[in-house]
Amino acid sequence: MIGIMQKGLISVLLFSSLVVVGQLVNIPEGTANSGKLESGDEMVKGEIHQITELRPGDILVKANHNWLPGTARVFGGKGFGHAALVIKGAKDTNLLQLLRKTVIFESHSREVAPEFQLRQAPAYLPGSDFRYASITFGPRNFGYCFVLRPSLSPEETKQLIAFVTGMDGGTSSWRAQKRFDTQPKKPATGQEGNWYCSLLIWQAFYTLFDIDLDPNARIMVYPNDLITSPYFDNKPGREAARIRF
Repeated sequence: MIGIMQKGLISVLLFSSLVVVGQLVNIPEGTANSGKLESGDEMVKGEIHQITELRPGDILVKANHNWLPGTARVFGGKGFGHAALVIKGAKDTNLLQLLRKTVIFESHSREVAPEFQLRQAPAYLPGSDFRYASITFGPRNFGYCFVLRPSLSPEETKQLIAFVTGMDGGTSSWRAQKRFDTQPKKPATGQEGNWYCSLLIWQAFYTLFDIDLDPNARIMVYPNDLITSPYFDNKPGREAARIRF
């Protein structure tokens, strides 16, 4: 949700008359490894976790500005944030190499031709030609990014990836809206529709699994909303589902 989306900032702010700014979410010291987020009156920077593996079905998220109307709030959020789905995982003890090896699918709103707006790309590939470059999850944003790890079976993970990649051919638009009616799991060619990054992931979970990842249930679903979704809270017997890096 970067680039072109900035042109719509004034229009986005008009939503402030319709929504209430989201609840502040803290990341207390020492809880990042467990993935725990708590409410409170201050933003506290938590411990940054070293990640050495990314898996298909993981969601990479960069936190967005906290003053955007209706967003949940996460420490360090800046810009419009971003969210992408891992479709091919990797392992590496070097974070940059791990991200270079990992393949994501995303809706990104850089100023590129429509055929490059929804795309497969490395999670990190430096450069300035944004038909191919992928820098959001790079070093300048380390500390404000998260891995969200859904609790899905292997078959459900395949369904998730198929749904998201099935929208390849669509276009990126911040004006896109949540779809509560029947959404085809595999639309006809030319009918893939308009998406922004976090909406595409929200829609996949809502359509496939009847899971609403937006804790605010408002007009837009921001990257911060995915981060703070109770779905990614720790549960007994479950590995950390919200990891900051």
